[in-house]
Amino acid sequence: MEINNKTIAVIGSNSMVGSRFCELTNCSKLLKVDMNNEIPVDLTNPKSIENLYKNYNFNTAILFSAFTDVDMAEKQRNKKGESCWQVNVVGSRHVIEASKKYARKLIFISTDYVFDGQNGPYRENDSTRGILKKVSWYGMSKIVAEENCENILRDYIILRISYPYRGKFINKLDFAKQIIKRYDEGTLYPMFTDQIITPTFIDDIAPAIDLLINNNSTGIYHLASPQTVTPYEFARHLVSTFKKDPDQIKKTSINEYLKNSNSTPRPPKSALNVEKISKEGFIPTNWQKGIEEIYKQSNGELI
Repeated sequence: MEINNKTIAVIGSNSMVGSRFCELTNCSKLLKVDMNNEIPVDLTNPKSIENLYKNYNFNTAILFSAFTDVDMAEKQRNKKGESCWQVNVVGSRHVIEASKKYARKLIFISTDYVFDGQNGPYRENDSTRGILKKVSWYGMSKIVAEENCENILRDYIILRISYPYRGKFINKLDFAKQIIKRYDEGTLYPMFTDQIITPTFIDDIAPAIDLLINNNSTGIYHLASPQTVTPYEFARHLVSTFKKDPDQIKKTSINEYLKNSNSTPRPPKSALNVEKISKEGFIPTNWQKGIEEIYKQSNGELI
């Protein structure tokens, strides 16, 4: 499905998710925007964002850039001058305000971590302001960024993804690669048997966004596996697919983990309901099929 007469500014074009979007989208007119790419931009510098919008003509911006290290973010909790808040809230607001000023559509990539994880799977209109002490600082930063999108813009899409994973990518470990790497090193931590998640196959993001742009869609959408899974089940299927012994994987409970007061809050039931985007015309890849696809793409060597 070709996106006709559209130019897209991909902010975070070198990122794990953004780079794959650039590889797979059917849009032939891309502005690759990143700290170190064709068009260098600093999210936290409003003049840098202003210059991007003023000097380049594009219909839509997609904001992939984000601070996503959940544990590092937690060390910055309540410190709005630190990098997590500055990138995810202040930086995204610069993009949001420029999108309004120059009348450009914005697609904001968000996360299942905006939910407290007590009542998933979640639909798009479920409240993100549940038990806030059970939401990580990373999640809080994305909640505020989402609210800024909704309060400031009319033409926007918030696309929430969850535990993203893809084929080979050397610059960052995703959900699947972390498991494989730690398994190979003998350092894989026990996996949760009572957490419910819906991992996102990153290759779904480009065709899903292409469709939403073509449909002139607005609002919030979830993009994740239609079937739920526990991290333990995911890890067993993953290592088995990659011809390793799944019986080496140990079990643990997220409820026990969360009893540790020093633990980063993680939503125990953060699964995303994807009926809305399915009705729009895109059926996301289930987690088993996604694992099979990354195995094929990587010829059995994910790392």
